Amino acid sequence: MAIGFVLMVGSIGAGLAGIATTSLNNRNSLEVVRNREYAADGAVEEAIAKVRATQTCTPSSGSVLDTSIVATGIRVDWLTVCPTVMSSGSTAYPQRNVIFSACENTGTTCDPAKVIVRAQVNFEPAAGTVIKTFVQSWSVKR
Repeated sequence: MAIGFVLMVGSIGAGLAGIATTSLNNRNSLEVVRNREYAADGAVEEAIAKVRATQTCTPSSGSVLDTSIVATGIRVDWLTVCPTVMSSGSTAYPQRNVIFSACENTGTTCDPAKVIVRAQVNFEPAAGTVIKTFVQSWSVKR
């Protein structure tokens, strides 16, 4: 009976050791993914602030590189479109819609298949100044 008890306790201990090892390995891979997503999120927010400060609305594209966040090089590319929206009373309202795409920096523009964070933002200008900013969509690809 003592031998059976020792074998049972040993089996339970071995099982728990396996679970602990697996959990530690998963934690490391999840930490890498989390850091990459946080870096991309912060870089997109930085790019939004940069584009918001731009006073003109001309169709354009640009990029910003951010290497300071958790030592992950992130590139954010954006595309600006400047439509005019007409109200029911035929009043024209200029808009500035910008699509931001963040990916790991490989030295070239972001590949759509490798985008980590994608955001669509509307900047509402009035008299050359942005008065309101609307985040229309924000998605994270895992």
